[in-house]
Amino acid sequence: MKKAVFLILLLTLLFQSFSVFAAQINSASYKQNVIVSTGGENLSSASYKIGVATGIINRIINSSSYINRLGFFYTWLLADGQPCASDSQCEGGFCCSSLCQSSSCPTAPAPSGGAAAAAAAGGGGGGIAAVEEKDFSVSPASITEQLVLGAAKIRTITITNTGSAALQFNLNVLTVDEFVFLSDTSFSLGPAQEKTVEASIVGRRLGSYLGEIEIAADGIKKSVTVVIDVESEQVLFDVKVDIPKAYKEVEPGKELRAQITLLNVGPPKKVDVTPTYIIKDKQGRFIHESSETFAVEKQLSYAKSFNIPKEALPGEYLLVVEVRYANTFAVSSDLFNVVLKKEVLAEEFVKQKSRLILILVILGALTSLLIYLFVIKRRSGRRLERCRRAINNAKDALGRNDIYKAKQFYAEARNLYNGLKAQEKKEVYSSLMWLYDKLK
Repeated sequence: MKKAVFLILLLTLLFQSFSVFAAQINSASYKQNVIVSTGGENLSSASYKIGVATGIINRIINSSSYINRLGFFYTWLLADGQPCASDSQCEGGFCCSSLCQSSSCPTAPAPSGGAAAAAAAGGGGGGIAAVEEKDFSVSPASITEQLVLGAAKIRTITITNTGSAALQFNLNVLTVDEFVFLSDTSFSLGPAQEKTVEASIVGRRLGSYLGEIEIAADGIKKSVTVVIDVESEQVLFDVKVDIPKAYKEVEPGKELRAQITLLNVGPPKKVDVTPTYIIKDKQGRFIHESSETFAVEKQLSYAKSFNIPKEALPGEYLLVVEVRYANTFAVSSDLFNVVLKKEVLAEEFVKQKSRLILILVILGALTSLLIYLFVIKRRSGRRLERCRRAINNAKDALGRNDIYKAKQFYAEARNLYNGLKAQEKKEVYSSLMWLYDKLK
């Protein structure tokens, strides 16, 4: 009986040795257990861990400085929840998203159009959008034309977008809209672009007229001052008005002074002539109107003063002198500004610096005289010669019975005549009138 029991115990221990093997390795710095069984197990010590598996890799060997996976082949599949690098490393077709997952892989939402646009606009860094600057320039600042009744001229206006934003422009003619016609009244310009607009000016009625062309874009308004003098084709009296520079600006209630010249370009005899004086603003309102009569044989030049009303508003005004004689009409005008009273110490400055001012005045007078003698007078002489040449060309064309050419040369002579001085006009007036009679 005892022998049978001993034999059973011995067989039991032998079977146990075939199913499980265990060993322990110890040292001062580590402890390692090795177990081989039907599953997998962790091998660990105080400083590291080792995992051994005989199926899929579902344990790892790691420490603070490394990580290692053990199996018969590294290509074996990873279990759910194990670190991975791609979907192919996970068992059962699991998804890899840093860890093997038995669910579908999460997808990152696509950036919305607004977010993408915001990122593009802001440069991805929350930057501040650049502020668009809006401005434009206009050239010229003013237009002055002297026309014969029924004649027309074309002037150009250049508008340039000097800002960094696109602008929509609108143009309007104010007060002189029956005389001025624009080629374009509405257009848009991008940054640095410019537009040339033609202004056709027609002498529809005798007289002198003041208005403006208003240019507006995105709340910005600028204007071009327009002065139009229209006289009859034939004149027996010419007139010229000049406002000295010192009186180009005048305060309400003060005096405006001007130099006026009347020239008898008709028959050389003394006749009575009545000039009419008008002062008006850009809206066509009169603030002064008067007249007086003179007996003029050849030429009369005189200074004239006008009282500016105390209630006159600041702005541009036009002084007009009209002369009607024997069914002919001549007109001349000049611009000036009414300004608010300025607080200046001009009188004290003059008293303290009188000697310096006197020297400057003398030098200025000498400079003006030299400019007149060597530049203006010389140019005027050339204009007179060109006028004579145009008259002679017109006469030659008449001799050839070329009426069309004769009229062209007559028109050229007439334009040159308008820019001549009084004495020069008398030298060519009779020849010009002879041509007029022949061609009318």
